[in-house]
Amino acid sequence: MDTYRNLFYTPLYVAVAGGFFYDEGLNVEFSTVPDGDSATEMLRAGAVDIAQTGISRSLMELDLGREDAPLHVAEINQRDGFFLLSRHRVEKWSWEKLEGSTLIPVGFTPVPWNPLRAVLMNHGVDLNSIKLVTDVSTVEAIKLFKKGKADYLHILHPYAQSLIDDGVGHMVASLGPELGYICYSSFAATPRFIDEHSDTVQAFVNGFQKALEWVDVNGELTIAERVSSFFPDNPQEVLAKAVYQYKSQNTWPQDSLIGKDGYDAMRDILIEGGLISCRHPYERLVRPGFARNAFAG
Repeated sequence: MDTYRNLFYTPLYVAVAGGFFYDEGLNVEFSTVPDGDSATEMLRAGAVDIAQTGISRSLMELDLGREDAPLHVAEINQRDGFFLLSRHRVEKWSWEKLEGSTLIPVGFTPVPWNPLRAVLMNHGVDLNSIKLVTDVSTVEAIKLFKKGKADYLHILHPYAQSLIDDGVGHMVASLGPELGYICYSSFAATPRFIDEHSDTVQAFVNGFQKALEWVDVNGELTIAERVSSFFPDNPQEVLAKAVYQYKSQNTWPQDSLIGKDGYDAMRDILIEGGLISCRHPYERLVRPGFARNAFAG
């Protein structure tokens, strides 16, 4: 399962649509975590074997004393994939322009706000001067933005690109280049599933590694066509422009290994934002052997 349908997770959709898991002998049933449900709890309940999620979720689980927190086996994103759109065209953008404005940050999870917060802090922005519109869904956020109820919107592709093409939003900043390498999204499974089905996990990571390699050597038009069935409401030209930006920003890795530096960077952002309190080590949550085997193979 993926947790939220968007182009940030393009390599996952490529792996499914391109048959890369099937080629490894797996019959993968793919779907999205239902609204209101938790990927972590669905993993624990056995409703899903492997889920797209983030190390942030497992770090929060450990902070709560849940020693069976999901373990992470392969990296999906190596950059933040969110963008900042302005309701009006902005000349000579600077982050200080957010002071005194109304901003809608992504509200379906607390995690994306923390990297955005880190960027704002890095640029010396007074957080208290920004009016945040919180606790709204993506659909609600877009509606409010279109109605002019906010000056800025924090959002992913393809939604960002659609708003730009419709003339509703104007791109002012991308979080990926601002933050550099962070392990943003990855595949996770329960410790028990990994112990009991290590061959399945290895086959899954092998297939995903081949999907990453396919994404790396193909252009945005080919990739957009491959994943278009997952985004039936978006024209392929919108998808292609979004994929091009993600690729140009090195959003997706060339290999699925979760790097310790990327893990540490995300963990430290979450600590600084107050979302977690403990410096849980890389070795506690990451099982890099599967990715190393896949890349070597």
